[in-house]
Amino acid sequence: MEANIARILLKPKDENTRQPDLVLPMFQFDPCVMVDMFPGPALLIDADMTVIHQNIFAKSLMPPLEKREAFLETMITRCLSNNCPDTQKATLKEPSGLRHYDLYAFPVKAVQKNTVPMAFLFGRETTIEHNLTNALVDSRQMFKDLVNCSTDFAWETDSNGKFIYVSPKGILGYTAFELNGKPSGDLIIGDNDNNPFSTTRKVEEMELWLKRADGAMACLLISAVPRQDEEANWQGARGVCRDITLRREREALLRRTHRQEHVLSKIVSTIRDMTTPTDMLAKATTATLDGIPSDSCLIIQKTNHPGGDFTAEVKQQGGQPLEADFMYKLCQKAMACWTPSETAGYSENIATEAMLIGTHLILMGITSHHGKSNGAIFLIRDKDNHWQEDEVHLFNGITAHLGIALEQVITHEELERRAFTDELTTLLNRRAFTKEITKRLKNQTRSRRDGAMLYLDLDNFKNVNDSKGHAHGDMILKQLAKIIRDNIRVGDYAARLGGDEFAIWLDEISAKDTLAIAHNFVTSGARLCHLADVEGPPLSISLGIAISHPEDGQTFDQLMDNADKALYQAKSAGKATYALYDPATENTRQKGENDA
Repeated sequence: MEANIARILLKPKDENTRQPDLVLPMFQFDPCVMVDMFPGPALLIDADMTVIHQNIFAKSLMPPLEKREAFLETMITRCLSNNCPDTQKATLKEPSGLRHYDLYAFPVKAVQKNTVPMAFLFGRETTIEHNLTNALVDSRQMFKDLVNCSTDFAWETDSNGKFIYVSPKGILGYTAFELNGKPSGDLIIGDNDNNPFSTTRKVEEMELWLKRADGAMACLLISAVPRQDEEANWQGARGVCRDITLRREREALLRRTHRQEHVLSKIVSTIRDMTTPTDMLAKATTATLDGIPSDSCLIIQKTNHPGGDFTAEVKQQGGQPLEADFMYKLCQKAMACWTPSETAGYSENIATEAMLIGTHLILMGITSHHGKSNGAIFLIRDKDNHWQEDEVHLFNGITAHLGIALEQVITHEELERRAFTDELTTLLNRRAFTKEITKRLKNQTRSRRDGAMLYLDLDNFKNVNDSKGHAHGDMILKQLAKIIRDNIRVGDYAARLGGDEFAIWLDEISAKDTLAIAHNFVTSGARLCHLADVEGPPLSISLGIAISHPEDGQTFDQLMDNADKALYQAKSAGKATYALYDPATENTRQKGENDA
């Protein structure tokens, strides 16, 4: 009860001039009875803090009264001095713990004269209310602390979908001040139909992509419940959300990494299990197009030539066919990148370049091995489909492994070349020549056209080696190989059998044309003689010729043996000539240079 209210109630009648002259009957009762009937701690006390009477609940008030606690003594003094009620909040320590009270003191009007002034002191325990209030305050502070330190973002919206409360830290690069009053739909990327910030039903862990303050995209995990007033009218929504962009990016990175590892492992296994260079590059092209979706893929090999020159050779094409002119442009791009790489010291880092040619977007990678460029790979797609960062990263890995693959192709081709060609003259060796001519002889049964085998030998070549040395002799052999290439046609074959002996197969040719070519070889001997520049017997060329008729069914060894017999006849006739083997008479028709 408030002190002022109590003062008015206890005011004497004569002081209340506005009260009607109504005489009420006087009732008197013993104050001790009132103390005993009070349901809480109550007692009668005089000005000297002497307890006159107490009830059974007043035990909690006795210790502070005995100690004449200042708050109680002051309270009783004010009450009796002012002759008005007084109130005081008190916290008392009891064996069971702290207890809280609202204490009240009322002056007791003396009925008889010379009665000691007394005060009616009673209290109402508020321990439960106090604890509940403190728990509520602590709970609110705990919620505030959790919101401040939590990575989650708490929010509340009104019926218009505008934020009316947000966590103090803000989110997505926005401050709390910037978000308050902002329509939630402005943050959502895409369709707003399923907006959890204006939901009318419970939403649990819904993923939603929102726009950050800088325009970037962010993925949030949102849980929300609708807000309703006392009449169950929808008022908006409240909930929490968590930024899981990094988690989704890591998951996407893991997926990309797994895909990259799958593509690269496929290429590596293809290189390891290579059967032929063509199969290997075909599988590498397929794996590349699977890993990086593109319209076309082109692999180019760098072919080095003596003197430091090089050319670009298309080794493999996958996807949609490319026009010849377009592939030529890509080869020129690759050669432009190869040119400075050798002079400036090619870096082991893979050179990757994106370019636009016409309506095509090109991704070019320069392959290398041990710091030297050996090829290039191109991916082609429509110009509107830009390359993504993870695709470029995968492309770099593919380019690195492709450099190893192309080196294996080059090595394989070099070994194959050495296995089938003569190292000094680069003509076919005996083994390769035998294999190829055997095939040509089988084809004769279908073409029904004659062929010719020429057995060529240098006359007096030993004199060159003895006089000028083997290096000079090797130079003569190379020049002879050049003379042979210059005088044979496409589809013909030439081989160095060993030393200064050469064999030539002229495909689908008449005897007359064969003799004309043989004549050219013999006359070219004069040029070799000039290059030899030795004293003694002159250097010249002798040939034995054997014509292959389809109906005869001659084998390779038979043709070689017949040509060798004709060569022997040419040598016996004085050298620097050719002889044609005649199978009918086993004689050879000798022709000297004058007869020709």
